[in-house]
Amino acid sequence: MNILSIQSQVVYGHVGNSAAQFILQRLGYDVWSIPTVLFSNHLDWPTWTGRVLPPEDVAALIDGLDKLGVLERVDAVLTGYLGDAGNVPLVAQLVDRLRADHPNLIYACDPVMGDHGELYVRPALAEGIAEELVRRADILLPNQFELARLSGRDIHDHATTIAAARELKHRSKARIVVATGAPEPSMPDSIFAVAMDDDSIWRAEGAKVEVPASGAGDSFAALFVGHYLRQRDLSQALAAAVTGTSQIFAATAAKAHDELVIIGSQDKWANLPATTATRIA
Repeated sequence: MNILSIQSQVVYGHVGNSAAQFILQRLGYDVWSIPTVLFSNHLDWPTWTGRVLPPEDVAALIDGLDKLGVLERVDAVLTGYLGDAGNVPLVAQLVDRLRADHPNLIYACDPVMGDHGELYVRPALAEGIAEELVRRADILLPNQFELARLSGRDIHDHATTIAAARELKHRSKARIVVATGAPEPSMPDSIFAVAMDDDSIWRAEGAKVEVPASGAGDSFAALFVGHYLRQRDLSQALAAAVTGTSQIFAATAAKAHDELVIIGSQDKWANLPATTATRIA
């Protein structure tokens, strides 16, 4: 199975494609990575070099695949940080084209636009994602801030997370909505994610580990998509993604690394965990 992954790339560290590509490859997929930015490292470091790729460069890479005649072999598309608002119509047109030729195509959209209560992309990019990509997605993977922004609802706990996910699913028509970072004030030492489809709602819990590293959302999205495409089992995929993310963070903390220990923890996250998600509706 071939996955086209369109998101950021760094030389040092594990964010964007620099996290997702290896995870998906380790799970058994051929991954074709298109970068939207090329940086020496992620921007939480005090210094960085590189640039956001202009849309014409991204379009040229897509065109190169088209000229090879391989686009029709894409089974799934994953998008994350897009860098420039001009990349939104490129992704929208590509998904429409691929879906016309391949009705079973899966489009998973991580609507990367902000976190911790604020946007970290330009408003035009956030608006483009909300207006053009969210409604095309089969799978949506927003964090708490993105879920609140896209659903128009405040989020405080599991109940409000579920209400916001239902609203977003209704607005977007996505088959699956996966809400990450679902807060639960009564359980501050755990992390949660909630996933819903047309028939069920599931919740998975993992140990909360604080590490000074970026890329949790990118890793989670890749883990969820990779495990989901194996069996199309929502419960298993959610449990694997939450447990796998916790295992990556635990390995990072144990080694006191400043970047996620994805490679070193692969034997843990590449397999389904013993625990499963809990059905809550």
